[in-house]
Amino acid sequence: MKKTLVAALFLAGLPAVSPGQVVRPPELPPPLVDTLKQPTAELLRQTEQLQQQLAEQRLREQLATLATLPDPLQLPAVQDILTLSGEPLWREVEVEQGFRAIEREWLLLLTADEWQALLQRWPELAGYLQRQQPLPALQLTLVTLKVPAALDSASALAQQFSAELLRYSGRNHLYQPQQQASTAAPQAAAQSKASMCNWPVSLGMVDTDINTELPALAVQSGHFNLVARRFLPEQLAASYAHGTAVASLLAARDPAITPLLPQLTLYSAAAFYASNAVQQSASLEHLLTALDWLASQPLQVINLSLTGPDNPVLALLIQQLQARGLSLVAAAGNGGPAATPLYPAAYPGVIAVTAVAPDMTPYRWANQGDYIDFAAVGVRVAALTANGQVQPQSGTSLAAPVVSAAVACWRAAQPQLTHQQVYQLLMQQARDLGEPGKDPVTGHGVIEPPLETQL
Repeated sequence: MKKTLVAALFLAGLPAVSPGQVVRPPELPPPLVDTLKQPTAELLRQTEQLQQQLAEQRLREQLATLATLPDPLQLPAVQDILTLSGEPLWREVEVEQGFRAIEREWLLLLTADEWQALLQRWPELAGYLQRQQPLPALQLTLVTLKVPAALDSASALAQQFSAELLRYSGRNHLYQPQQQASTAAPQAAAQSKASMCNWPVSLGMVDTDINTELPALAVQSGHFNLVARRFLPEQLAASYAHGTAVASLLAARDPAITPLLPQLTLYSAAAFYASNAVQQSASLEHLLTALDWLASQPLQVINLSLTGPDNPVLALLIQQLQARGLSLVAAAGNGGPAATPLYPAAYPGVIAVTAVAPDMTPYRWANQGDYIDFAAVGVRVAALTANGQVQPQSGTSLAAPVVSAAVACWRAAQPQLTHQQVYQLLMQQARDLGEPGKDPVTGHGVIEPPLETQL
């Protein structure tokens, strides 16, 4: 009875509705969730906009800071090289075509009799004499002059003395290795699946010092023998990065690296010093003395993972080495496809090696040109750093040792072969890429281990 009364009272309070009339419920306020969505979305939009503005501001500040810092890969136009105690040894300067040289130093490469004849003809040359060194293996004399600024060009020397003098002379240019550290993850490093050959091989190289304190490069009879000599002033700090990387490709005993030459006797001539924290350089004077020493050793192949300008003195020495039957293998350079030829790779008879990636695509920074002879994998290659870490490294410097190893294997297996005969064997083994025949990108093709001895 009570429930009936309450219901009646409730119904009595409702408005009367005629038949067919639609009754609309009273409008309610919007749900609380919808009410909150609008200011929340606006707050998120404003927050994202503020974060983007802050990120852009930080980027501008970082770029402005970087713009004030020196590029480690770009050396200053003038730079003093100091001893360990801070005393200046020599001054590097930028010279013709953007190359570098020791300030106002010129080299003469000639016989002792020819030098004496020049002194008799132009006695004033004696006043410019800095050093006179015998190159006993090649039976030549290397003379270093320091000329006044007024004579510091080929044209000025020719005018003051004679164009004949230029036949013997050239600047004391600087040469650089052709290697770049990779930013790829360590697991991206590629390693050779096989050695080039498994018999005893001798090979020479001009490079930086090698860190033989590393277990992977410890001398071990029957596996890795090292004959090393340094051609730099004792008071100059040693550089180890590049030479250690190249030597590791040739002979390292490390799970991540398959050595190209597991029974190697390596003759290492250290001629590179640190121009800065990441750049190494070798003066032509030190290169020449290093090459003369290698010419006196029991080897037939020299690896030159370095490049620089054409120089009459270097060209003359290369000819002398070739006349002795030596095979010279050199990095083509990392100047890019449009770069001018680099030396010694571009000299006639020198085997110029470019780099490709493991998938056989050309290395994007490699030089190209008619002087390219062969290619080898030299991109993201597993190699040792100076402190013993295995990291991916790239450059034509890392490709050249592959071809050097192939040449050395052939010449060790068949010592009677000439350089040209070995070159023909390499042509037969090369994996041709692109259009058939030699091309300016990869030359005759890619050389890969193992050596095919049944050609």
